[in-house]
Amino acid sequence: MRLAQETHRQALRLHTSAVVLNTQQELRDAEITQAIAQLSALLDNSAASAVEIWAKYDYLKIRRIVAFIPFEMWAGLFKACQQRPADPKRASWSPKERSKSTAAKDGTGRRRSKKPETDSEDGSDSLGRSWTRTMAKRRALMVLGDMWRCFSPDSAQGAVGGDSYTVWRPSTFHYNVVFDVICRDTSSSVDELLWLHRDMRLHSVQEDAVTFNTLLNGCRRLGAWGFFREIEEQISRRDEWGITRMDATTWGTLIQGYMQCQDWESVDRCVAQATKACRLWSQGGATRGVRPTTELWSIIVNIYATRDMIPQMLASRSVMGGLGLSMNVYTFGPVFAALHRLRKRLVRGRRDAWPAISHALSEFDAMRKAGISPNASILTNMILTVGLNNPYALDATRSDNESSVHAKILSIGGSVAQELEQILSRARDPNIYATLLNIAARTANHGEVQEIWQTLLAESAQTHHMPPQQLLTCLTLSAYMNALNACKMYDSAIAAFYAHAMPAPSEESGAPGGPRLQALDRSVYEAALMAFARTDRHRMCVSLIRTMISKGIQPSVLALRYTLLPPDHTVLAKRPSSTYTRRWSLPLAIARSVWSLIVEARRSAWMHSPGPSSVYADASVQQEQPVIVNDIAAQLIRIAAYARNVEFGEEVFEALNAEAAYFGQVRRDSHASEVDGGDTATRSSQFPEDLQCFPNVRTYTSMITLYGNDANLAGVGKMWESMLSNGVEPNLHTYTSLIVALHKVALRRRWRGAQL
Repeated sequence: MRLAQETHRQALRLHTSAVVLNTQQELRDAEITQAIAQLSALLDNSAASAVEIWAKYDYLKIRRIVAFIPFEMWAGLFKACQQRPADPKRASWSPKERSKSTAAKDGTGRRRSKKPETDSEDGSDSLGRSWTRTMAKRRALMVLGDMWRCFSPDSAQGAVGGDSYTVWRPSTFHYNVVFDVICRDTSSSVDELLWLHRDMRLHSVQEDAVTFNTLLNGCRRLGAWGFFREIEEQISRRDEWGITRMDATTWGTLIQGYMQCQDWESVDRCVAQATKACRLWSQGGATRGVRPTTELWSIIVNIYATRDMIPQMLASRSVMGGLGLSMNVYTFGPVFAALHRLRKRLVRGRRDAWPAISHALSEFDAMRKAGISPNASILTNMILTVGLNNPYALDATRSDNESSVHAKILSIGGSVAQELEQILSRARDPNIYATLLNIAARTANHGEVQEIWQTLLAESAQTHHMPPQQLLTCLTLSAYMNALNACKMYDSAIAAFYAHAMPAPSEESGAPGGPRLQALDRSVYEAALMAFARTDRHRMCVSLIRTMISKGIQPSVLALRYTLLPPDHTVLAKRPSSTYTRRWSLPLAIARSVWSLIVEARRSAWMHSPGPSSVYADASVQQEQPVIVNDIAAQLIRIAAYARNVEFGEEVFEALNAEAAYFGQVRRDSHASEVDGGDTATRSSQFPEDLQCFPNVRTYTSMITLYGNDANLAGVGKMWESMLSNGVEPNLHTYTSLIVALHKVALRRRWRGAQL
């Protein structure tokens, strides 16, 4: 009897435990299905934030049911890591607001905490932490590790009994996404890419072209040029072996990377190989060639445009048409920017600018025929290339009729200006305002200049319904002041400078007020220097140069040229015109003040002079140009000659030689060309004519005048000998100054002989 009762109790316990296990199993399956469905809904919802997605994923990890995630959902989790973080400016979080929002009073008057929110409108959690690139990188690496743990039976997370694991193995796609997420984080290092790439190979996951493209792009962003070259060698070998094909994206990334590190030899090599591969594909060899794309050839055109290689740039653009590629504004944008720079160089060197204008006209016609609508950047460069007055644009040797060509230029300039005004009515762009001001300055139309400026100020004041873009910038203010200077409204330019840039001094406190710029660049100071110099206020020019140096802005050669400008007597009616003659000279005291500031700023650079054997490529990397050039030195030496101050003139001449030695400029002559095989001539021609530092005929003529006024025969002879030994050919003015100097020496000796 007792044995039967015990047996009945055991059977009852076994039955009860079986019922409980079955009930728990049913609850477990329902929970898994519901949780997976909720995570799938969040991944499919584009409005769902990253905080909600990863909160649900963490819940699955806590419940140990991550292994039940299907393959498509794993891909969605990796893509969620690529979401763009919210703008941190939108996240307005303060401890006081958070304490007020997360706490409330209960019935007893005590503070009770509210249930924390899981998400906010700016993509931050209850602690105010916004979703960042670093958090996305950590999540991507965590998901990749979870996927491997769920795949391995030895370390799987068991849902029931610890023996459940997924059959989904991480693929190349998953690793490519993680590579991309790591590269987008600015705090990443190349060691993380190396570790993940090594982990990919250890797990026998095969790389594809997207993997190498992502690695190249990541190394380019992180500046890891050593690893960048290693990846190029690996993918080149795999392309030769037929394992992984190099596509247009690969070549474009290689070209952009080598351009960023300024390895121009590798850039030319990659461009040549990419061109050969594209031509091979177009000739029917698609099995070994590379399918050309608009993006790749736009990069090639941009490369040549950045380096101002105009023939190669135009040839590359023509090759695009031969390959049947469609072009867009991103293809033509660098072309017009390069042609604008070409025109400026030609005009500055006092050469015929018609090549730049003719190329701009032909490219503009090609863009119109292709049905491409130009953007503001293209229109701006176009009007600056063909729409401004250029006395060197007309070439009598060309076969075109000058009147018809001039009419075509004016018609295109007018149509471009109208399109700029139409774009201006739809968008707020300071570049367009600056271009319109330059166009108005071309015709010296003061009324049009004022109308454009008043429109800009009115649009700047109405920002409550427009996108937050600043219209009053250094670009627009300098364009406005330069336009006023072109109209000879120098007082208005000075008033605009005091109103929007710098507070007026006490004696000019009546200047109108307005919105002010917080920081000024060199262009605003240069426009102000020209206005002050043309109104015979050179002492204010000295004060402005001193202010520029104190703010860390090095004066440019243009600033010095403006400072040495003579007054414009046509607008100074209150002064007698006889005061201003052809021989007007800046007072010596002001010239020495300006000179001391410039020399003090340049001495720090001369202390690190690379020596006369350096090439201009070293200075071009630093984007540095000479400040003390021949025309400025010659003008200062003439000021010293009029004041009979030999010491000041010799100081200027010595500084000019120091500037030439710093930039490696030497005289091009036959002897130097025979010695070094023409390399000297190449170095001396790197700068345009107006930026040459090596003393030219004008500088030597000024030095002869300086010593001649002092009746210093030894100084005159030394300059003459130095001039001939350096291969500088004398001109008529040189011989005139030499004869006058010898005459003064003879008069001085005759006078001294009479005194004896």
